[in-house]
Amino acid sequence: MPAASNPAPTVSVLMTMFDAARHLRASVESVLAQTFGDFEFLIVDDGSRDDSAAIVESYGDARIRLVCNERNKGQTPCLNQGLALARGAWVARQDADDLSLPRRLERQMERLRRDEKLALLGCQAWLVDDGGKFTGLLDVALGPESIEWAGLWENPFIHTAAIFRREVVARLGGYDESFRICQDYDLWMRIAAEHATANLSERLTVYRHAAQSLQHSGRETVREESRRVLRGVLARAFSKTVSEADAAVLMRFREGVAAGELAEFRAVYARLLAAYRAAHPAVAGARDFRRTLALHRAKLGRGVLGARPLAGLAELGRAFALDPQLLIRLLADRLAGRFTLAS
Repeated sequence: MPAASNPAPTVSVLMTMFDAARHLRASVESVLAQTFGDFEFLIVDDGSRDDSAAIVESYGDARIRLVCNERNKGQTPCLNQGLALARGAWVARQDADDLSLPRRLERQMERLRRDEKLALLGCQAWLVDDGGKFTGLLDVALGPESIEWAGLWENPFIHTAAIFRREVVARLGGYDESFRICQDYDLWMRIAAEHATANLSERLTVYRHAAQSLQHSGRETVREESRRVLRGVLARAFSKTVSEADAAVLMRFREGVAAGELAEFRAVYARLLAAYRAAHPAVAGARDFRRTLALHRAKLGRGVLGARPLAGLAELGRAFALDPQLLIRLLADRLAGRFTLAS
């Protein structure tokens, strides 16, 4: 489909797809239903063997620009291909099996217009399974110091929820094509090293966590790529070199700390937290930072609850002591999710 005529849109929504027919209509329609209308919808089909391209073409919407590759290149090259074609000042990501709620772009652009220093903005998300049934919540840090701290443990942005300034990413060289899975984690942390970043507190996207997803089939790739990103984040966050042993402990958080590793993990976490607070005095007393610490404690607690109930409950207790509002909000969101996202 040809590019729309000038003037250029404010936002380019960028989707890559490969054999995505099962959930594609719902995903595409969630973008077309946005209350913010000044966007183009750039879709790069990575050599799909199913009818994904035909589904997109069936809409006949002038905002859609479909580019079809003859052979499969992989997601990261396709993302850079889309960036090279994007005309908007802002690029909003959308995965082909996820959903953007109607006010996602509206709410994100409101914040970006209020805070012109921001180069990257995300939001919170609902979590559903392959069948669309609500399964949980995805919570990420809100402010820059919390995002940097959270980036030591896991990806502090949800790829399908991110919107970023195109010119900033172009200057950084786009997505690093040596990454197959963690290309977003790498890019976000490179942006955060030089520019202001944030996440909205609102849940404006729905992330589909499928058992056959790339994140599951490529666990070893995720581990190795995460280690590469982590080395850079650690170097920026701390003046002293963090030991390989400590870095190995950090890596356990992403997939879940086992009950037998809990004491070791807590010791490393406390040591690095003390160093981070010393280097960033502004985080002292900041509610967002307490919220981030509480989310980490809550994840630890949930992870060991089955094997060590008392230890799990103790971690959950520490989480809610750090942020007493967290329990109420998480319970309310879980209740809302079960009612509003049930398939």
